[in-house]
Amino acid sequence: MIDTHTHLYLPEFRTDIEEVLKRTQATGITQCWIPGIDADSLSAMDRLYELIPAPGFFRLFAGLHPCEVKDNYRKELDLIRQALLSGKYNGIGEIGLDRHWDLTFFDQQMEALRIQLDWALEFNMPVLIHTRDAFEEIMPVIRPYFNKGLKGIFHSYAGTLEQARELTAKGGFYLGINGSITYKNSAQKLFLNEIPLRYIVTETDAPYLSPVPHRGKRNEPSNIPLIVEQLAVIYKKTTEEIKNITSINANCLFN
Repeated sequence: MIDTHTHLYLPEFRTDIEEVLKRTQATGITQCWIPGIDADSLSAMDRLYELIPAPGFFRLFAGLHPCEVKDNYRKELDLIRQALLSGKYNGIGEIGLDRHWDLTFFDQQMEALRIQLDWALEFNMPVLIHTRDAFEEIMPVIRPYFNKGLKGIFHSYAGTLEQARELTAKGGFYLGINGSITYKNSAQKLFLNEIPLRYIVTETDAPYLSPVPHRGKRNEPSNIPLIVEQLAVIYKKTTEEIKNITSINANCLFN
């Protein structure tokens, strides 16, 4: 199993990160993908390597999260580009658009997103894309990249069936499915089985979006099996099939 989106460097894990990682490995998680949110997060991400030296367990991503786009976003992007050039990072993320919290810098969010998508093509790196209350705005941005070699995951997918079909069938993107799929009011749960399983990957977005029955508590990668179980119900597959297929899907981004 692979957690394709987990923020293990955040303060919520500061006091017990070693125990969290032990539970993660004991659960059968073979990889944790760690997306950055700004330039300051990169050093905290680097320190994770000291806790699990196993090669390939962590895949690090550097990017400027839309909620972190402020007046100084150009300086932040310069620092992130330098990090990407260092060879330590496997991809670009977490990037995207967010209209949920603050629209003050939304135009700058759009520019930062395009810049980082262009880097993904330049460096041949996958992207982890955040979209909250902004699918109508992000679709025109992402369409010009279809068939240009851009690859990645629409993390915590919360769009419509029609948007999912376009992003997967035309754009070749994967959809990141997390604990929200276990919630009673999940719209995606109603149509996800209409998207081929070859486009689905698992994630937690830890420490956020804990699955039922842990909703409201801190999330962590060891909860991935609960997401696997829900996907098994949706796709009428065994949990072993879901584990294998979603892991193969995730690793395809690096092959």
